Amino acid sequence: MDDPVNPQEAHAGAQAGALRASLSGTAPNSRASGRGGIMAGSDRQGRGEPVPASALALVLLATGNFVVGTSGFIVVSILPEITAGLGVSLAQGALLFTIYAGAYAIGSPLLISATGGIGRRRLLLAALAMVVASALVCALTRSFEVMLAARAVAAFGGGLYTPVAASVVFATLPEPRRGRALGLVFAGLQLSQAAGLPLGVVIAHQLDWPAAFLTVAGLGVLSAAGLWWTLPRRVVVPVTSLRTLLDAGRDLRALAAVSIMALHACALILCYGLIAPLVMRHGGNVGLTVGAFGVGGVVAGLMMGRVTQRLGAVRARRIAIGSQLVILPVLSLPLIGIAPLPGALLIVQALLWHLLAGGMMIPQQILLMQRNPERGAVVLGLNATMNYLGFALGSALGGLVVAGLGHDWLGVAGGAVAGLALLLSVHSERLYRRAGQGL
Repeated sequence: MDDPVNPQEAHAGAQAGALRASLSGTAPNSRASGRGGIMAGSDRQGRGEPVPASALALVLLATGNFVVGTSGFIVVSILPEITAGLGVSLAQGALLFTIYAGAYAIGSPLLISATGGIGRRRLLLAALAMVVASALVCALTRSFEVMLAARAVAAFGGGLYTPVAASVVFATLPEPRRGRALGLVFAGLQLSQAAGLPLGVVIAHQLDWPAAFLTVAGLGVLSAAGLWWTLPRRVVVPVTSLRTLLDAGRDLRALAAVSIMALHACALILCYGLIAPLVMRHGGNVGLTVGAFGVGGVVAGLMMGRVTQRLGAVRARRIAIGSQLVILPVLSLPLIGIAPLPGALLIVQALLWHLLAGGMMIPQQILLMQRNPERGAVVLGLNATMNYLGFALGSALGGLVVAGLGHDWLGVAGGAVAGLALLLSVHSERLYRRAGQGL
């Protein structure tokens, strides 16, 4: 069993100090900051030598994110099959994702702040257990109400897993390796959209929709078993609490920083959520366009870590945000009398769009952890909340734009929201520079 480690305890004080120094970009000595923040084994604990997470552990953390992402979005890809099986309308079935997004947004920061004293390995396994249990219930029930409740449980598990996985990367690896490691771990989420959701469709069509949820449950069990064996038992992280959440909620700098994520996600989903009818109007291939978007996201997840390490987190984040400001308005070319992009170029645009914008979460998380070392996991939870709130806002705004102005205005609207995100990021940097935390 992994025991929670309080950095303020005497036997872990030195390691916690090294962690705080490394998260803030300073190092009291090369040995402390050059290694991770994990301790495993009584002999290593006695000598106070932290052990970094292995490459296999990082792959398994990414696998967990793949499970979480597939669990969260799979209902979107097989919604007609689910609603037919449950005997409800498509409008009612849409609540299965709405409930998930709402529970994730509300539950993530609250659960992270309430579980700060629980060991990170144990918490990750508990989060995956919630996702697995939810998938099993969804596969076995034929009650719409029960399935709604199960979807909320899955959201709570996902809202715990992803931010905690990011904090484990920070606690276990030195600064030069964090960008690539975060890129690998978050590539699991991108891969769930590019491969997990189409896989769910194939399984649902071949074996019926409950089999898709059973597949998610099986992958979750395998991921949890792997993490149990590969993650060391003790991970030194600052202990969080509900007071930590309240402090973060009163920090205007932190709130401005996480709000950037909401606007970025809003711009993305505003156009992507309605990409199918938009592509069809322009004579393109929906399957290839969506597939290119997914591939771009996977590559972004793998490459953004390297880009962040080379250019710095601030510049990398600006590239991700600014790319949407440039790319999305291209969807609105007909408004100025220019013919829409042909199908082949729409595929290329979708690939570039997610390739440049899809890695935003990596520099964003790095900046949040570096500037909020004592409450990093809670701020990451708030960031996840803003991400899902952005999805919800973007989906609603996209519908309003189409209903009031037409599909050709989606690119303009998405670009305008992306412009707001870029302005907010510039303002956020000014706030941190004034506080002496500029990077």
